[in-house]
Amino acid sequence: MGIVSALFVMLLSVSGLVLHYSPAFNFDSRFFASPLLLSWYNIEVPEIASSYTANGRRASLIADALYFEQSRIPGNFNSLVGMVESDFGYAIASSNLLVLISIEGELIEVLGSSVGVPSGILRIGQNLAGITFLERTAELIEADFDALTWTAYPQVDASLTWSAASPVEDQLERSIKQDYAGSLLSWERLVLDIHSGRFLGSIGVILVDLMAILFILMAGTGVWIWSQRRS
Repeated sequence: MGIVSALFVMLLSVSGLVLHYSPAFNFDSRFFASPLLLSWYNIEVPEIASSYTANGRRASLIADALYFEQSRIPGNFNSLVGMVESDFGYAIASSNLLVLISIEGELIEVLGSSVGVPSGILRIGQNLAGITFLERTAELIEADFDALTWTAYPQVDASLTWSAASPVEDQLERSIKQDYAGSLLSWERLVLDIHSGRFLGSIGVILVDLMAILFILMAGTGVWIWSQRRS
C-alpha cells in the first residue's frame, strides 16, 4: 500500500508542478498532433467546409480555421464565401470579414466592421476591369481596398464573375487536416487529465478517488503507529 501510494503521490506531485508552471511554458498554446492521442480522446478532425481558388492559389475553411494554401491565418472565421485576385495579392471574403493576402502568401490585414466592411456578404467577384464587388441580399457593393471604401452599386454588372467553390486536392486536404489536428489537444489539457485521472476516463477518476482513500488510510495508520511507539 505504501509503495502504490508513493507512486501516485509522485505522479500527482509532478503533474501538479507542471500545471503550476504551465503559463510559463505556454502549455495552453502547445498542442499534440499524435493520431493515437486524438483517437484516445475520440477527437475527429472535421472535413473542409468550403474552398475557393484564384490564379491557382487556394483558400479553405475547416471548422473555424481559415487556410491560405497550407498556412493557417490567425483568428477564427465563421464562414468562407470566396476569393479573388487583386493588385496586392488576394482578397478572401467571409460573411463579415475581408482577409488581404500578399502575392507571397503573407497576411497583410484582416478588415472588419471597424473599417466599414459590410456584414452579410454572400459572395465576392470581379468585373472585366478588375474591380472587386461584394454581394449582399439585394445589394451590390463596390470595394476599394486602397481607400477602404464600400460603395453601393446602383445597377447589375453583366460582366461580373463570382468566385465559385471547388474541391480541394487530396494532398492539400491531408496537409490542412494534419495541421488543424495539431490544434485540438493541448499539453495543458493532457497533463490536467493525467493529474485528475480523467485520462483513463471514468475508471481513472475512480482510481484517483481510491488512491485518495488510500492516502488517508496511510496517513491515519502512520499517525496511530507513531503515537503507539511514543506511548
